[in-house]
Amino acid sequence: MNRRESRICAFELLFETDFQKEAVDWTQIYESAMRNRGLGNHVFVKTLYSTAIEHQEEIDRLIEASAENWRLSRMSVVTRAVLRMCVGELLYSDVPAKVAINEAVEVSKLYNDDKSTAFVNGILNQIAKDQGFFQTQDSNA
Repeated sequence: MNRRESRICAFELLFETDFQKEAVDWTQIYESAMRNRGLGNHVFVKTLYSTAIEHQEEIDRLIEASAENWRLSRMSVVTRAVLRMCVGELLYSDVPAKVAINEAVEVSKLYNDDKSTAFVNGILNQIAKDQGFFQTQDSNA
């Protein structure tokens, strides 16, 4: 499984987790996916998924702070899952921000329309900028 496929799997797990009405431990969802979908124990998938879940409160705060006039509850489940996955990757991995964002946008294109994908791209770029992942070109600004 390559990294994009791993991101798609992590996205799908986050999507599924968002629909769980009862408080289910993320490991139960992951283990169920391993059994029922033949996911296998892929370290990158598990890391993306667990990071987004374990740091969801912080990740959600950053998303809402960057999504002017949008609350998470108003966003689609697809959009929330893609954003959470990528913000977790931005904050807690050594993957370059531009790569993580580009990959998240590609995942979004598979499940979202163009308008939603542009929204995802804008939010992720704002978070990356706010967190200092992108250095400004103009040092006098």
